[in-house]
Formats: sequence, C-alpha cells, structure tokens
Amino acid sequence: MAALCALAVWACDGGVPDPEGAVVPPPTLNPVTVEPLVPGSRVVLIGSGFLAPPAGETVVRLVGRIGEAPADFEWPPSAVGASQLRLAVTDDVAARFPAGGGRFDGRVQVTVRAADQPAGQAVEALLGFGLSDAPTPTLAAVTLPAIVAPGARLGVEGDGLIDGSEGRSFLALDGTFTADADGRVDPIADARLPLVQRFDRQTGEVYLRPGALGLAPGRFDGAARLITITPDGTARASGPRRLALTQGPPRVVALTPDPAARGQIIRLRGAGLLPGDPNAETATVVRAEGQFTPAGLPTEAVRFTFVPERWLDHTDVQLAVRSVRGPDGALVGFGARPGRFEGQVQVELFAGQERALSTPVPVRFDIGPPAQFVYLRYLPGFRDGLAQFGLAGAEAELRAQILAVCRRDFAGLRVHFDELPPSDWAEYVTVEIGGPDPNGRDLFGLDNSPGKDTGNLVLNELLGGLNAETVAGGSPGYGGVFIESFFALSPGHPNPVALAEPLFDEVFGPFSPRINPAAVPLPAGGPLDPDRGPALTRAVGALANLVGSTVTHEVGHVLGLAAVPGEWHNPSDTDGGLMDQGLDRPFAERAALDGHPPAQFRGANRAYLQALFGDGGAPAP
Repeated sequence: MAALCALAVWACDGGVPDPEGAVVPPPTLNPVTVEPLVPGSRVVLIGSGFLAPPAGETVVRLVGRIGEAPADFEWPPSAVGASQLRLAVTDDVAARFPAGGGRFDGRVQVTVRAADQPAGQAVEALLGFGLSDAPTPTLAAVTLPAIVAPGARLGVEGDGLIDGSEGRSFLALDGTFTADADGRVDPIADARLPLVQRFDRQTGEVYLRPGALGLAPGRFDGAARLITITPDGTARASGPRRLALTQGPPRVVALTPDPAARGQIIRLRGAGLLPGDPNAETATVVRAEGQFTPAGLPTEAVRFTFVPERWLDHTDVQLAVRSVRGPDGALVGFGARPGRFEGQVQVELFAGQERALSTPVPVRFDIGPPAQFVYLRYLPGFRDGLAQFGLAGAEAELRAQILAVCRRDFAGLRVHFDELPPSDWAEYVTVEIGGPDPNGRDLFGLDNSPGKDTGNLVLNELLGGLNAETVAGGSPGYGGVFIESFFALSPGHPNPVALAEPLFDEVFGPFSPRINPAAVPLPAGGPLDPDRGPALTRAVGALANLVGSTVTHEVGHVLGLAAVPGEWHNPSDTDGGLMDQGLDRPFAERAALDGHPPAQFRGANRAYLQALFGDGGAPAP
C-alpha cells in the first residue's frame, strides 16, 4: 500500500488542470497596512486569485470617507499578478483628496472576473491611510556604524523620507574634512549622500559615497541636512543638525571558508569595500603576498591579485579561487595546487583618481584538493519528451532517481551533483537535459566542449546549447542529454540503433503511446490502477538509469575520460564500464534491468578519477 501511495504522489506532481470552463475560486485578500502616502507612492495588495487580461480582469474600489465626505471610486492597478496587485498614487487618485492632503478610512474591495464568466467574485479588507503633499523633511539623528570607512551606510532618523517613484532623498554634509596624514583641512559643501534603504517615512540608510569625503582617513566636522526632491524637481530641506564623524581606512577582518578549493567562492569581510562600478569609477582589489607551500613540495614566494566576483556591501565581498593555464599548459594562480598560503592580505580601493590601501593583515589559508560540482538543468523539452514515454505524472520521482544515479556512479569521489547551481562555487559543470537532439542525429548525449580536458583543468563547462568552437572543428555542436533519442532503442523506431531490442518496448510500451498506440499513459492526477504499480516502478527505474548513466558518461568526458591517450572511449569492451563505446553498452546494462548491475568507472578510468577526486572511495575492479 505504501508503494501505491507513492505512485499516487508521482501522478499528482506537476499536474496542471485545464482552466477553460472551470470554476474560478474566489479571490483572497490579506490584511492591508499602508504607511502615509505621497504623490507617486506605491501600494501593494497581497492575496490570491487575481486575474489580468486576457484571462480576466481585476477591479479595485475604495469605499469609505475622505475626511467627512463619502468616497467611492475605482483605483486601477498598475500591475496585476496572481497573488499581488500594485497600485500607484497617480494625479487622478491625488485629485480626490483636499488640497494639501487628507485621510481615507473605509474598505478596499477587489473584484475578480474570469474572461469566460459573466459575474465576478469580490473580497474586501479594511483600509485607512493618509495622503499629503510631500512634506518638508526633518532630521532627528544620524547614526554611525561601528566602523566608518568609505562606502559605509549611515542611519538617518527623522521624517518625510521618499524614494522610488515618489522622488529622491539625500543627506547633505556641510563643513570641513581634516586629513589624518598631514592635517590638511578641506571645505565640504553640499556633499550629498543618497538614500539607499528606506525602512519607513522616519528611518533609512544613506551611502557614504567616496566622492563625498574622499578615501583618506580623517575627521568631518560640520552639519547635516535631509533633502528630498520630488519628480517635478521641487527640493525641500530640513534644518541643519550637528554631525562629526571619523573616517577610517579600509580594512580586512577575515577570509572564509578555510580551507577552500579551486573554483570555490570565498568571502572577505572587512570595511570600506567599494563596488566595481564603472559609472561611479569605484573598485576594490584584493592583494595577497607571502609564501606558498604545495603539498609535498618546497615553499615558494607568491603574489596574487583578486578582483571580487560580487560586492555584497561595504563589509563583505565574494572572491573566487580561480586558476588559469600558463604558457606551458599547466595551471597557475591561487588554488592551482593544494597547499598552504602564509603571508598578508590587504585591499586597495579606487575612486576616480584616488586610491587607498588597507593595513596588511597576516593570513594563513589552506587550499584544499579539487572538487567538481555538476548542475543538472532540465529544459522544457524534457517534460515534452517524458510525455512521449507516457510518464509525465512521474516526473518528480524520475528526477529524484536520476540524481541518485548520478551520485551513485561517482560515489566516493569529490564530484557532486544537484538540481540547483551551487551557491558557493564560481566554477562548475552544467548539464542540460532536454527532449530531442538538436543535432538531428538521435544522439543520446554529447559533451560539446572542445578538446579533451585531461587532468580536468577546466572546471566551468556547459554541456548544452551550441558551441561554435566545436562546430568549427567539424563535430556536432549541441550538447547535453536528449531523452527522445532513447526511442531509437525500440525495434519499431524508423531508424533504430544497433542496440535496439524488444526489451525496450516491453518496459515502456504499457505507458508510451509512441511505442504502443493502445498504451495508457500515467495520468497527471487521479488514482493509479494497483496492477500497474510494478510496471511503473520498472519503467521509471529504467529511464532514470538510462538518463543518469548518460549524464555520468558525458561528465566523464568533461573530466578527461577515457583514461587512454588519444581515445575518447575504452578501446575494447570492459563489460560494464561506463566509458565503453556505445555499441558495447547494451540497453539492459544502461537501464540496469533484469539483474544487470549498473555500469561503473572501471580500471584505469576509476584510478584516474581517484587520483583527481578520491577521498576514500575504493577503485572498481
């Protein structure tokens, strides 16, 4: 019974009922809380069941009072999503309020009507808000972070903050800046720090942009004003408020994680880290200098430079442990070899013509052995191909089994598979799994990366799309895994491969209308005949092994296999070797059917992978 329950889950997963003629469920609307509004403000209503043309329409109406006067008017949404409505305070909406503003109290009604139904369904919620002209801002306080450095965020407290379609807000500084290095005093006049985060009308954060005080350490003494500019160009300013701050140099605090491997992302935390922005002419460069001791080799002097992969904020950037091929073809750069770096790290900031260096920080950092991550990307054609197998209702379970097959074939090795791109790796292999072979050759799969990457020197490769370099070399250009090509294993295919055999039709014929016109596909929803459970388990398992072992075979090519000089496959049949040639891999072996064990990386191929990625996995015989 447990197996039948599981099969029912497969059948339901991914099923999307045809909405034509169906009864549309009534919309829902979450409680609504709205801050004081100004012209240009945006209001977001959260709920469900909203429709936009051509599927239907959604009407928003406000019913209540504005001040003492009754109010009843439509507020057309500026954008409609299934679970979200966006409303804008346009001139038409603002004109319903008295000059200078007022307050609405009442209800918001949302009516949804499907295109093929005459009547709509409504839902409502209480709503109250004030609307006023953009007020003159006030500044109550400026709060400073623990470390003030170029690029820091300063907190502002007051009232009247606006942003986005409402306009812009700034903190303007007026006073003097005294440099620590030589005591030079420079005037600061109307240096504007833009608002980068508004929490509400009263609080937000501004960006201490490098052009305001420069990059050098020193002290600002003077005053700050809060300025707002509305879309029509009207500027309003608060009164001045005394402000003194000490700007320190950039600094490095930590590098994590430790150890890291080639292709991995590491994070540098510190202060004063600037984004790489060509428009603002800002950048951060990380420099490391010291001694590197490769595993089992003599220590050598090294110097590395990193440009951050991603700037998170002024305290946090992401770096990548990247290596490139040197003139002799060997890898060079930080991470090219496992070992230990001992030395110092510092950051250098650039803003226009200015530069600033942090104090060097001593660092001991380990480079671990290489690993390879593989991202399985399913294309829309995969689902279409699965429907031709009559197994659309089993997609979730099939994909789970494909992932398990990939992990099984590389068990004991630092080769990792997932259906999501790894968030902490900058370099990884992507394998696209689709339906038909775009090359028009009914290939089961293809590594379309150029050349043979012996030693897996390149971690970042795509098995998918069109590779122009491969085409220029005279080979098929589209890579990936193509599940519709497996139908060539059927004797009834118009162009069957030499491996075609009746067992393929026996396994998939009960479900696939492409093989058997009388087949009954696995339904996308509803109960499954208990008598078909074993047949479904067999078909899903066979297809998972077909797809999964094709993925691992192609990934083997990406990693540099077969481990025979000048050869892409094993020159002769190794009886169950994953890197055997196509004709040496019969259907029952590929599908792991009828007692056939799954194919493996054997002999020299397993030894090759073990040397690159081994961490305790035993070699196959």
